[in-house]
Amino acid sequence: MSTSGSSFARRFLRAIAWLVPASERASWLTEWENELTVLEGAKDRARSAYPTATTFVVGALPHALWMRKEDWTMSGLPQDIKYAFRVLARSPGFTAAAALTLALGIGANATIFSLVNGLLLSDPPGVHEPDRLVQIARSYDDAPRWDNWSWPALQTIRREARLFEGVAGYAGRSMTLGSGADAEQVAALMVTGDYFGLLGVQPAAGRLIGPADDTTPGAHPVVVLGHDLWVRRFGGDPGALGDVVQVAGDAYEVVGIAPPRFAGVEVFAPPPQLFLPASMYPPFRGLLPFDEWGWSWIQAFGRLAEGVPFEQAEASMDVVGNVLRAADPVNEDVRVLVASGVGLDPEERDEARLVGGLLGGVALLVLLLTCASVANLFVARATTRQVEMGVRLALGAGRARLVRQLVVESLVLGLLAAGIATVPLMLGAGALPSLLPYMVSAPFTPDARVFGSLIVLGLLSGLLFGGAPSIAAAKRDVAGTLRRAGSTGGDGSTRLRDGLVALQLTLSLGLLASAALLGSSILNALRADPGFEPRGLLAVYVDLEGTGRYDGESTTAFGEALAREASGLPGVVSAAVASQAPFLAGFARSTTGPADRPNDPSVEVEAEAVFVTEGYFESMGIPVLRGRALRSSAAEPQPVAVVNESLARRFWPGEDAIGKELTGEVPIRVVGVVGDVQGRSLRARAAPAVYRPLAASFNQRLALITRTPGEPLSLAPPVRELVARLDPGLPVLATEDVHARMAASLGTTRIIATLVAGFAGLALLLSVVGLYGLVSFTVSHRIREMGIRIALGAAPSGLVGLVLRRVLGVTLVGMLAGIVLAIALGKALEGVLFGITPSNPWVFAAATVVLLTACVVAAWIPARRAGRLDAMVSLRQ
Repeated sequence: MSTSGSSFARRFLRAIAWLVPASERASWLTEWENELTVLEGAKDRARSAYPTATTFVVGALPHALWMRKEDWTMSGLPQDIKYAFRVLARSPGFTAAAALTLALGIGANATIFSLVNGLLLSDPPGVHEPDRLVQIARSYDDAPRWDNWSWPALQTIRREARLFEGVAGYAGRSMTLGSGADAEQVAALMVTGDYFGLLGVQPAAGRLIGPADDTTPGAHPVVVLGHDLWVRRFGGDPGALGDVVQVAGDAYEVVGIAPPRFAGVEVFAPPPQLFLPASMYPPFRGLLPFDEWGWSWIQAFGRLAEGVPFEQAEASMDVVGNVLRAADPVNEDVRVLVASGVGLDPEERDEARLVGGLLGGVALLVLLLTCASVANLFVARATTRQVEMGVRLALGAGRARLVRQLVVESLVLGLLAAGIATVPLMLGAGALPSLLPYMVSAPFTPDARVFGSLIVLGLLSGLLFGGAPSIAAAKRDVAGTLRRAGSTGGDGSTRLRDGLVALQLTLSLGLLASAALLGSSILNALRADPGFEPRGLLAVYVDLEGTGRYDGESTTAFGEALAREASGLPGVVSAAVASQAPFLAGFARSTTGPADRPNDPSVEVEAEAVFVTEGYFESMGIPVLRGRALRSSAAEPQPVAVVNESLARRFWPGEDAIGKELTGEVPIRVVGVVGDVQGRSLRARAAPAVYRPLAASFNQRLALITRTPGEPLSLAPPVRELVARLDPGLPVLATEDVHARMAASLGTTRIIATLVAGFAGLALLLSVVGLYGLVSFTVSHRIREMGIRIALGAAPSGLVGLVLRRVLGVTLVGMLAGIVLAIALGKALEGVLFGITPSNPWVFAAATVVLLTACVVAAWIPARRAGRLDAMVSLRQ
C-alpha cells in the first residue's frame, strides 16, 4: 500500500471524525484507525480481495453521518426552528431591533436588484421568444456609434438578411391625440407591418397593425391604442374599436388594443400610447422619407431564423453592408452592427451595467454594515445566555450542535427581516423611476425573481451576522463559561465587539467619502461654465409636428411670433426660439464642410445643427466673437450661418471665417463666429456647431428660451398661457430651469449620489448607535471595577478617560481602514465624478471630521456616566 494513500486516509478519518458526537468521537476514531492499521498490515492479501486504504475510509463517512443522526440530519431541524422562534419571542425588543436594522440592508439590496432586474434581466412584456431577437444598427468606420436607418436602407436590410425570419422597424415620436380642449400630447410608435408579428404580440382586443396596413404611404389611417390609454381615455370600453379619433390633426380608425404592459422593445423611452403604420409618417416641406437615403429616422430589429446562431447572423451583416455601400453614395463607409436581444442597445446596456454595478456594490456594503450591527447585538446578547450555553455543554451537547442551533436562530431572524424588507423594497421600487435621469418603459415592480432575492439575502444575512458570534459562543469551555456567567463575557467576545464596531466605522467612512465626492461633482456641475449663461433661463418645449397642422412656413411664423410675444411678458429680459434647448432635447447633427473644398471628405465633420430666431445668442448669453448674430428669417434672404469657434478653427485655421462658405445645395455664407457651447453633456468637449435661421429648419419641435433676472420657473404659467393663446390645441411638453437641468445632465452621477447619500446617512446612524452601544456595554459591565477605582481615589475624569481610551483605539482602527476603503471606492466611482479627483484629500478630511464628531458625541454621553458613579452603589452591584 502506498505511503501517500495511507497518510491521506488517516487525515480524512480525522477530518470526518468531527461529524461524530463529541461523546463518541474518540472511541469512533480509535476503532476506525485500528481497522485501517490491520488493513495496512495484510501484506499478502490478493489485490482483488481487499480494498485500498482510500476506498476503505470512504465508507467511514456514511457511518459518521449515521452516528450524528440527531445532530446533523434534517430530522432535528424542525426542533431547531421551533426553539429559535421561542428564543426570539422571549426577547421581543432585541428581535424587533435586529430585524428592523437588518431589513434596511436587505431592502436596499433588493431595491437595487429590482433596478438591475428591470433594466437588464427582464424581457419586454408580451414578447414571444425574445432571446431570438436581434437589434440592427447603423455605424460608420470613422465615427462608430449606434444609430438608426433610412427607409430605403431598412428595405435593403429586410431583403438581404436571409438568416432572419424577418426584419421590422419602428420610430418613436410624440403626437397630438384629439382636438381642442380634449387634445393631449402622447407617445406614439410608427411601426412597420411586420412589427407585431415578429414580436409575437397578441392584441387585447381587435387586431394589430399588419403588412396590409403598411404598403402605400399615407393610405392606411388606422391606429392601435395602448392598453393604458384605452383604459384611461376610453374607460376600457370595447366599443372604442371602430371609433375615429384625431391623431396629429387627421382622422384614424381604431382597429385594436395592445395587450396590457406591452411597451415596445425600448427601455429608455416613454411607453407608447398609440401605434400607427410607418407608412403614415407625415410629410414635411412637401417631402416624405420613403425615398430619401439621407433621412435616417427608423430603428431596426430582426428575429433569427430557427437554429441560426447569433455569431453566424452577425458575420452575414458584412454582405448587407456591401450591398448598402453600393446602393447609394451616402452609405460610403456605413457599417451594419447587431446586438443580441432588445430593450437596451450596447451603449445603454453599458450605462445600465455601470449604474447597477456601482449601486449594487454600495448596497452590499450597506448590507455588510447592517449585518455587523446585528452581529454586535448578538454578541452582547450572548452574555445573557452564558448559563444556557454552559449547561448545554456540560450535559454533553457537541459544540457543532450549539453552532447549528445558534445559526438556525440567525437564519430565522434573517428570513423575518427579509419579510419586513418587502416594505422598503416596495417603497424603493416605486421611487426608482423618479430617480432615474431618463424616461423608462421598463417596470420596476418586484417580480418572482426580486422576491426570491429577498429570501436569498435573508439567508445570506443570517449566515453573515450569526456565523462568527455562534462559533465564538460555542468555543467557550464549560467551566469557564459557567464561572463567567453574568460577568463581562470574556476577552473573545470583547475583541469581537470591538472588531465589529471598527468594521462599521470603516464602512461608514467609505460611504460618507463617496457621498461627498458625488455631492461635490453635482456642485461642480452647477458652477461649470458651459459656454453660455444658464442662470435665469427657462426652456419651454413644444411639438408642432405632432399636431399635423404646420408646414415649413407656418412653423417659422409660429416660432417667430412665440419669441416676439414672449419678449413682451413681464419679467422677461429677452426671448428666442430654437430647434433645441440645451441639456433638454431637440439635438440634431448634419455633415458639413468648407465650400471651397467640396471633394475633400477628410475635412467634413458632423456638426451640431441649431436653427434659431433673432436674439438667440443674446438670450442664451453666448458671446459673439467676430462678425454679427443672425437676424430674422425675413431679413436673411440669402443662406447664412453663424459657426462656433471649434468649427472655424477646424475649417479655416489661422484665417478669418467671416465671409467663408459652407457646403449646401446653395453655398452658405458665414456671417459670425460665436463661442463654443456644451449643450448635450458637461463631460464632453464642445462639438463643432452651425447656427442658421429657423426658416432653414426641417424640425417642427421648438424650444422657447426666455431669460429673466428672477426665478425661471416663475415664468412657466404666463408662458403656458401664451402658447395656449397662439394655438389653443398645442400642449407644452416640458418646462425646465436650464441651470437645474444642466446639473441634472450628469444623470448617472445624480442617481448614484442620491442613493449613496441615503446609504451613507444610514451607515452613519448605525455606526453611531453601535459605538454608543459599545461604550454603554463597557461601562455597565465594568461597574464593579470602577467602584473599586473610585474607592481607591480615582478621579471621575480619569474614569471617563479610561473608557474613552479604549473607544479611541477602536475608532482609529476603523478610521484608518475607512480611508483605505474610501480611496478604493473613489477609484470605482471615477467614471461618474465631475471636476474632482477620486482621492481628493479635502473630501476625505471632511468625511473624517463628520464621522469623528459623531463618534465623540456618541461615546461621550455614556462615558460620562462612568465619572458620576457612586462607589458604594457600584460595589454593591
